[in-house]
Parts: sequence; structure tokens; C-alpha cells
Amino acid sequence: MPAHPRRKAFGQHFLRDKALCEKLTDLCLEWLAKSGARSLLEVGPGSGALTEPMIRKLVELPRLRFSVAEKDRKWAAHWSGVVRVHDIDFMDLPEKDWLDLPPLGVLSNLPYSAGTSILLRFVEHPEKIPFMILMFQAEVAQRLRAEPGTKAWGSLSLWVQSRWDISKVASVPPGAFQPPPDVDSEVVMLVPRDAPRLGALAGPESGPRFEVFDQLLRACFAHRRKMLRAGLKGTPQFLKALEKSGIDPTLRAEALSWEQWDLLLSASL
Repeated sequence: MPAHPRRKAFGQHFLRDKALCEKLTDLCLEWLAKSGARSLLEVGPGSGALTEPMIRKLVELPRLRFSVAEKDRKWAAHWSGVVRVHDIDFMDLPEKDWLDLPPLGVLSNLPYSAGTSILLRFVEHPEKIPFMILMFQAEVAQRLRAEPGTKAWGSLSLWVQSRWDISKVASVPPGAFQPPPDVDSEVVMLVPRDAPRLGALAGPESGPRFEVFDQLLRACFAHRRKMLRAGLKGTPQFLKALEKSGIDPTLRAEALSWEQWDLLLSASL
């Protein structure tokens, strides 16, 4: 592997824990085979800590297409000819270019600065993505897999968990990277649920309902320390839905159960 210094503009922390990389690529290979995936995508391969062992293991699945999205052009050039390369920031990559051969598995050590934004592009497609193995800053990962009523529970938890089951794969200390970041990291696995957790979101024509759910979450968590009746004063339609739902208006958004969210969303539609 040729020497390639870290480029500060991209905020890169290169993964160097070989045992962890073997664990993650083994898990990915298992799920690629189990899910019948036709393609695999890695965002931000960088020096290839995950890419190289994955390439070795994909000899077991010769028909599977492996693609990477890499905005650092030096690394994109390095991987060109080895795997299919999208030489562009993933956030600017058209959906038709990365989701053109489903089912699509996803394996990535995501950049801290854009990890949540990248994830939100993926979670819109549970019908085409059978699994994701992703590394985040530990704080973000804990929010993703938080339980109702806990400190980490919030709009991100609700939005993602409404359609995906999330489990912890591994804790990753700063020393697993070069250079070491100032925070811990965590790998999580996301698998789509058979049906949305909220009954109000079920059904083939649920797109508009998800839009309402998104608006509802934003309104409820905009003032998460306020009681719902106070926090929703600026959104009369959701304040009316709160009254209609029968939910205690003195509760805070973080205190609602899944059943109560279903009631509140149903009343908002």
C-alpha cells in the first residue's frame, strides 16, 4: 500500500485495527450471502482497512458487485480499476447511481462530520437494503439504538427505529485509528423491520405519512424540555392532534412510548 498522508480537509481517521476489520468483513460476508445481496457499497474507503479484506473475501461471491464512494480524489484514483468507484461526495451522488442493483448491502466507517446525513439517505430504502454495518462516533450510535425514556432517546432514534432494528456490534477506542480521534466510536448493525413499528406508517402508500411523521418529530423535539402542550403551540395542527389523541399534554416528547407515538401520528393524519 503506498504512503498517503491524512488530508485534514476530509477529517480522516484511518482505521488500523486489523482484528476489528476482519470481524466486520466476516459479518458483512455472512449477511451478503444470507440476504442474497447483488451489490455492496462502502462510503469513504480511504486507505482500505475494510476494503482490502472485503475484496479478498468476495471471491466467495464472484457475481456480487462491490462499489465505493470516495470524494478524496487521490484515494478514488487508487481504488479505480480494483472496484467500481464513485469519485464524488456521497451526499452529491444521485440515488440512481448507488442504488441501481438491489438488494444492496452497506459496510462503512463513516466520517464523523457527515455520518448522520449519510445514514438518513440509506434508511429511506428498507425495501432495497437488507442490512447495514456502520461505524459512527459513539454518541451518535447510542442515540440510534437508544431505548424510550433514556437520555439518548430522541427524534433520530424514533425516525430510524420506526423502520429498522439496530444492534451494537463493537465498541471502538480511539487507538483503533491513525491518527486517534478525541472520541470513542461504535459499530452498529441495521436490519429492516418486516413492517414499520408504527401502524400508522404501514401500507404501500405510506410516503406522505412519513412526511407528516418527520414534521411531527421536528415539532415535538424542537423544545424537548418543554411539555408537549407548550412545545406544540407553534404548530396548531399537531397541538390539535395531541388533544385528539388523549395523551397527557404535560408529558415531554422523550417520555412517549411507541404506542403513544402511534396514537399521536394517527391523530395528525
